[in-house]
Amino acid sequence: MNAHDAAATEEPPDRRFDGPWLRVLAAALVGWAALYALDRFLLEAATPAGAIVGFGHAYVLAPLVAAAVLLDALSLREQGLVDLGVFTWLYALIALVAPPIAVVHYTHREWLKPGDPDLLEGP
Repeated sequence: MNAHDAAATEEPPDRRFDGPWLRVLAAALVGWAALYALDRFLLEAATPAGAIVGFGHAYVLAPLVAAAVLLDALSLREQGLVDLGVFTWLYALIALVAPPIAVVHYTHREWLKPGDPDLLEGP
């Protein structure tokens, strides 16, 4: 056994989906809500500002919310904490159209593992 093998055995397992997914999810969801409200109530669709804001919430932030939902669920499954199963994909697909579904995703994961301190910790 050489030094490289000894160092490899001491390191924690390399998980592909670790990341600050809840923070990304929260930031993307708040950004989506702000841009959606701005687009819906203050801007007109025929203006350049309306088009930019509409593009931002529909084609940038909504897919980011969907990706964060998927990566959060994959991270939880990889850690062995929670397996949301088919609901993971349903939440992600719905998030492409209606990103506030992320609140239901978060509630579902908390319902499956209530009070687990490892659930909310970062990598």
